[in-house]
Amino acid sequence: MRPRWTAGALAALVLLAPLKFGVPVVVQHAVPPPGAWLEWLWFSWPNPLLILLAFGALIWTVPLVRRRGLLLSLPALFLATQLATWPGSVNGQASSDTVAMFAVYVLVCHAAATVPREHFARVAGGLAAAVVVVCLVALHQYCGGLAATAAMFPAVSPEVAGKLAARRVFGTLVTPNALAGFIVIAFGPALAWLWGRRWRWLALVVAGLMLTCLVLTGSRGGLLALGVAAVAVVLAGRSRRMLGLAGVGLLVVVGAAVVSGRARFGGQSVAARWDYWQGAARIIRDHPWRGTGPGTFGSMYPVYKTAPTEEAQAVHNDFLQIWSDSGVAAFAVFVALWAAGLRAAYRLPRDPVGLALAASLTGWVAHGLVDFDLYIPGVAVPAFVLLGTVQGWSAPVGPAVGRRWGVAAAGVLLAVVVWWKAPALAAAFPYGRARETGDLAAAETAARWQPANAHYWATAGDCAWAAGQLDRALEHYRRAAACDPYRAAYRWRWARALWAAGRRAEAVAMLRRAVELNPTHAGYRRELQAAVSAVR
Repeated sequence: MRPRWTAGALAALVLLAPLKFGVPVVVQHAVPPPGAWLEWLWFSWPNPLLILLAFGALIWTVPLVRRRGLLLSLPALFLATQLATWPGSVNGQASSDTVAMFAVYVLVCHAAATVPREHFARVAGGLAAAVVVVCLVALHQYCGGLAATAAMFPAVSPEVAGKLAARRVFGTLVTPNALAGFIVIAFGPALAWLWGRRWRWLALVVAGLMLTCLVLTGSRGGLLALGVAAVAVVLAGRSRRMLGLAGVGLLVVVGAAVVSGRARFGGQSVAARWDYWQGAARIIRDHPWRGTGPGTFGSMYPVYKTAPTEEAQAVHNDFLQIWSDSGVAAFAVFVALWAAGLRAAYRLPRDPVGLALAASLTGWVAHGLVDFDLYIPGVAVPAFVLLGTVQGWSAPVGPAVGRRWGVAAAGVLLAVVVWWKAPALAAAFPYGRARETGDLAAAETAARWQPANAHYWATAGDCAWAAGQLDRALEHYRRAAACDPYRAAYRWRWARALWAAGRRAEAVAMLRRAVELNPTHAGYRRELQAAVSAVR
């Protein structure tokens, strides 16, 4: 009964995660939850809800088995490295959110390792259903949905406006590159599941649907990752002549799509990524051993960036970000985790399921070199489920321990998780109300529920300023800057409030600090020059 329950819960999670949890964990603190019930149907859900759902459904599997061997211990060791670097974080809220989501990844990986091979069809079926729904939403966007979105939200950022104008689809996953990463992960298992059920024509239709949507994302990294996954299938099934020919044909299609994608979308993203990677390398140079804290690249990057690129919240390279955020030990464990997973995947039987898993994990690693799939729950949860599946089939878990002690331990751990993340879920609702109506009381309620959330304090400061309560606004901006001391935007807001309060010398000093924290921001420099001139 327990393997069936675990397989069913994992199937539900891999179906729900890409549909409803596409917001990157590093920006979840700034995203309000849906309001009306129709918004819950169409928009993304708060990530803390995924944490509570995953632990509530799967925590009971954790203490009931013993894990043997390094392969099955690496996920827990990875989580331990994150916990070890959390106390010294430069942004406690970002690290709390990131570590909690990493705990979900480790949990689903562990649970998947306990699922026997005969129950894997449920998980693969959930993944196949998810990718079909996501791709149908993406096709709707291409056929008019993006134009409707642009008309509804005219005041979007230039980056978002450019993507909407280019008709780059993103499905339910917030960004086009995230959709591409999810398709790369789901491609093989979804087709293997359909093929195994003898739905051959449907498998071909779904393959065409996924390839079409992958091209429409305009993600060259996703296209190249699928090409790498195809090479993995050819290598893993090298004794099968027809499979090799199919892989070569797929590579030709992907190569043509890459050429067309480059002609359509240009090379700006490559230049931006290069600056992100250089920024991460500089952070690693200054913080090589412990990093700056899990999920904190967005706080530190503006200090190190040299080009007028956007203030990215992620490195667009999972491996570099793990090192810059959490230090060299976390990087080494993360590399070992996926190297061991790939090694185990290539040792699976060369049947469609084994080849699909090898291709999926290879594509995940390849795409993780150019994007931030690790920090998008809708993409990472399916990947860690497949990783756990490979681990379980390669090194089966040991016998169960005492049920009474196991259930007690699971209950205690679940209570800790609820105490930890339920306030984050509760705080999101007054924050959303404050964003919509400017309600100062709601903004302050959200900040009190999450006192380490700098964005909530800054929002409370904005609401207080709008209400004419300048002293409260100054205090809230001070709290925001204390929670995220390297974020120049909070110093800038604080400086403007100081200027309005007549404290001009302090405002100039605060603007200087904002420029130091983000030296490539032209707006901050202009305001500093104007303030200095006015004081003189």
